[in-house]
Amino acid sequence: MVQLVVDSGCDLPDEFLRKFSIPVLPHTVSVGKDVFGDQRNPAQMAHFYTLSLVDRSHQIVTGPAPTAEIENTLRGLVQKGQTDIVVQTINAANSPTYANAVAAAENLAAHGTNGSVQVHTVDTHSLFSGQGLLALYTLSLIRRGLDGAQVATRTEEFRRKVHGYAAIRDVYYVRERARSKNENSISWLKAMAARLLKLNPILSMHHEGSTVTNTLRGYDRCTEALFRLAADKIRGGELLMPIVMVSIAGKLEDLEKVPGYQLLKTAAAENDVKIYHSVMSLSGGINLGPGTVALALAADKP
Repeated sequence: MVQLVVDSGCDLPDEFLRKFSIPVLPHTVSVGKDVFGDQRNPAQMAHFYTLSLVDRSHQIVTGPAPTAEIENTLRGLVQKGQTDIVVQTINAANSPTYANAVAAAENLAAHGTNGSVQVHTVDTHSLFSGQGLLALYTLSLIRRGLDGAQVATRTEEFRRKVHGYAAIRDVYYVRERARSKNENSISWLKAMAARLLKLNPILSMHHEGSTVTNTLRGYDRCTEALFRLAADKIRGGELLMPIVMVSIAGKLEDLEKVPGYQLLKTAAAENDVKIYHSVMSLSGGINLGPGTVALALAADKP
């Protein structure tokens, strides 16, 4: 069978990672002088979120999964007998992880596999919960018996249908994190205005890029609108696969108390749609802010 590999930005439930033995390419996380790899380890993620390490008071920097580490992961799979591998990464526009994965695959091909191993690298053009949804779609293809080339082609087509959304609690936080990476998409004036007026945007993330799809006053109203958006698509029969992927930058049990989530659960139960939920990756929580709630679904239109 084809072996799927994801990076740690992928918000995929831990039971899927274990059930399908999916390796996780770790993004790097630096807290002061300490640097470690984010392996999507539940205990590690709980430690970060419980101690509120993901907030404005800490100097935290995220980086891509290194080429050498990706190559080591691929070599380990080859040693276990895997010869058809699909690697899916976070949006290449947001991280060099995809470029590093391509380089690692080329290094592997150039040193010792003699063409016997096929590594297919896929830029998901998505982030976090969107990556998780695409990974679930990919697993369905693998279970149907498609080979790696077919899986890569089909997922590259399907990624255009994946729509990710995130309810942003603190625009100023997101701006400061972006500035630390030399990104200036949010001006100081907009961030301060949002804070003073208590405005919370819903960020839309799609194959073509990111936009603000709505802005509401108050985070409770923001999350309600986020979940209502998904519930309306479910009731309208717009989903291309009966799954909604939801993640939270915090404790998973807190998701039940987020305004609007019960509305989504009701719509899903009434229409035979499955909700998968996950703790948001450390990369997601660090860059979007603690308490951020995100979801992804597949539809023809946003």
